This record gives sequence, C-alpha cells and structure tokens, in this order.
Amino acid sequence: MATARTVNPGGTGELWRLTYPLVLSTGSATIMQFVNRMFLSWYGPDTLAACVPAGMLSFTFSTFFVGMAAYTTVFVAQYYGARRLAHLSSALWQGVWLALASGVIIAAMLPVGIYFINTSGHAAAVKELEREYFSILILFGWVMPLTNALSAFYTGQGRSKVTMRVNIAGNAVNILLSWLLIFGFWKVPAMGIKGAAWALVFGNLTMAALYFSLILSPKNRRKYRTAKLYGFCPDIFKRLLKYGAPSGFGFFLDIASFTVFVFIVGATGTVTLAANNIVLALNMLVFMPLLGVGMATSTLVGQYLGRKDKDTATKVVYSAAKMALAYAVALGALFFFLPQFCVNIFGSPGDPRFQAVSQVAVPLMRILAFFIFFDAMCIVFGDAIRGGGDTRFHMSASILCAWVLFVPGTWLLVYKLHSDMQLIWLWQTFYVFVLVSIFYFRFRSGKWREHNLIS
Repeated sequence: MATARTVNPGGTGELWRLTYPLVLSTGSATIMQFVNRMFLSWYGPDTLAACVPAGMLSFTFSTFFVGMAAYTTVFVAQYYGARRLAHLSSALWQGVWLALASGVIIAAMLPVGIYFINTSGHAAAVKELEREYFSILILFGWVMPLTNALSAFYTGQGRSKVTMRVNIAGNAVNILLSWLLIFGFWKVPAMGIKGAAWALVFGNLTMAALYFSLILSPKNRRKYRTAKLYGFCPDIFKRLLKYGAPSGFGFFLDIASFTVFVFIVGATGTVTLAANNIVLALNMLVFMPLLGVGMATSTLVGQYLGRKDKDTATKVVYSAAKMALAYAVALGALFFFLPQFCVNIFGSPGDPRFQAVSQVAVPLMRILAFFIFFDAMCIVFGDAIRGGGDTRFHMSASILCAWVLFVPGTWLLVYKLHSDMQLIWLWQTFYVFVLVSIFYFRFRSGKWREHNLIS
C-alpha cells in the first residue's frame, strides 16, 4: 500500500506528521514559561515585571550560539536526505562541540548584562530581581545551545516524536521545580525568582542528559557510529560556521532588538512593563508552537534539497504557510474578542494594582491578534530560506528591519514622542509586516534553493 509520503510528498499530511510532535515540544515549553510567569505573578508583581526582561537578556546573549547550534538540524536533514549517515553523525558532534565551547563566551557576558540592567531605568526593586534571575541563567547559557545541537540528531531525520518526549520530560521537571522552589517546600525556603531560574536550568540539563543517553544507545552506535564519530571534523565544522554563523547572528540581532524593545518599554513604568509582559506571555502561546512549524519546514526543505528535489521543497513551504495561518487566525480571534478573559489569568480583577495593569493590557491584546498573523508568516518563510542555506540574506534582512526600522522607531516613540503602548505595538506590528514581505519575495525568487551545503 502506498504511503502518504509517496501519494503527496511535501503536502500538509507529510508536514503534519513531522510538525505535531515539534508543536507539542515547543508547546510544552510555552506552557512551562506561561506557568512559571503565572507562579511569579502570584509570588509578587515585581517578580513578574523582572522575569521577562532579565530572561530575554540572558537568552539574547546565548542566541548567537543557539542559532548556530540549531542549524545543525539543517545539515543533519540534508545528509539524511542524501543517505550519508556517517556525515550525519559527524555534523551532530560538530554542533555539540560548538555548543560546549560557547559556555565560556556566554558566561563572560555577565558584567555586560548587569550593566544593561543597572542602566535600564526600571524600578530599584525590579532591577535587584532582574540581576538575581539573569546571573543564574547566564552562567548556564551553554545548556540551551547544547540541547538544540543534540535535538538535531532526531529532528533532522524527521524523528520528531523523540524530540517531543524529551522536551515534555524536561519541561515537566521545570514546572515541578518552579512550584517547589519559588514558593518553598519542607525545609527548603521560598526562593522566589531565584527558584524560577534554578528550575529552568535543571529542566534544560534534564533534556541534555536524556538526549545523550538516547544518541549513545547501542542501536544508534551501530547504525550511525555515534560513539566513534565524535571527533573534530574541520570540513564539516567550517561549513557549519559558514552557514550557521549568519543564521546565529541574524537570530541574535532579532532577539536583541526585541530585548531592547522590552527594556525601552520598561522605562515607561512598572505598570506598562507588567502589562507588556502579560501580552508577551500570551504571545508565546502562538510563537513557540509556530517555531515547531518553522523547524519542521526547514527540516523537510533540507531533506528534499538533499535529494535534489527542489519543487517538493517549495511545496513544503506552502503547506506550512496554510498550517501556520490557520493556527494564528484561531488564536487571533480569541485574543481579539476575549481579551479581558485572557488577561485575567494573570491576576485578580478585584486587585487595584492588577486593574491598572489590565487597563493597559486589554487594548494591546487586540493589536496582538493582527501581529501574530504576520509573525506566523515571518517564521514560515524565514525558516524556509534558512533551510535552503540562504542564511546570509536572512541575516541581512533581519538586521535591516530590526536595527534600522524597529529599534530606532521604538526609541523615538517612547523617549521623544511619549506615545502610549497601543501606538508602540502598532509600530512593532508594522515592523514584522515589512520583514515578512522581504522574506516572501526572496522565497518567490527561488534563489534560496541554489545553495550547496553538503558538497
């Protein structure tokens, strides 16, 4: 009997089989972050105001290496499509060595991050909490690149159910430890925001340990020689740097621009910062699962390009766009028509402090409904051209839109025009619209299919 792959290669059925475990993986991470922030909001309003800027700042300093390590997936996918399994294992280990080496550089950014926090203009109590949260996360900043490199072994082959199970296990550990360490248990005192940071670290370390045990299993050692091909391979490592560095740098500058946005908004006051953080937390319900769609898109694009099947690689992208659009429209409708219901999850409507935050957050939710549509398309078409190896163009477009358009415009609106949050979020929506337009026209040109990653 013919399989769905032979009947409709590149269609939504094939894409969905790879996508849904990745969506559940990133969805579990979304739930983890959502629950952690909800716990911190219960602990105190200052901890909620502090966790997002400090968390984004620590993530920003590791994003260059996260992006590079994650690009191992594209190499694994193309080697898998070409049936070159020994090269697949070598590519995996180059990503692992890169991730481990990144720890020294990321940790060295600790004083830089503290400087950013100290000069942020946030309230003194919030800055103290930000420093505590950031300091723990930055010292373990190498763990996230490591888990991204290790997951490439399975994601690149299309075995995304393994990735799903590992992520769910790690995030379950995180949620459990968050509850215990934030609020305290038995003889362990309540640690507040420090407890949230340590829970995140141990959750990620759990995932890394699980990946190592699976990759080095007897079956994988026999089939892929994973225990023998761990050495340094200059040729593959250089090509990982060639294509992965622009990907990582573009990812870094994109996340950095968003982090700057959060810190600029924080200067407008604790209430607006807390409201902005609520909207960002709800946005994660859309963004993180869409990252799963993006990963599946770049993986299948890589596999089909490895087989020299460019037309099916293109078809994959259109299937992904349909899938992402349906998801974004469904949650966008929820945010637009029931904004108060969504916001009330983060506090009590009877609390005067929360009422002030809610009044700012509710109008932003309706803008968010439109923002996520453009963001969904941006992820799909951006990951499509990255999956083809067009990482330098992706990097250039990200830099141009983020640092020539988005950040300067936000700074002008906040510090010079003293605009309200609605206008600031409209500007952010316009920025994403411009970026996705650039990615789409590059995709339509077909130039992203002409790169040769695995010569």
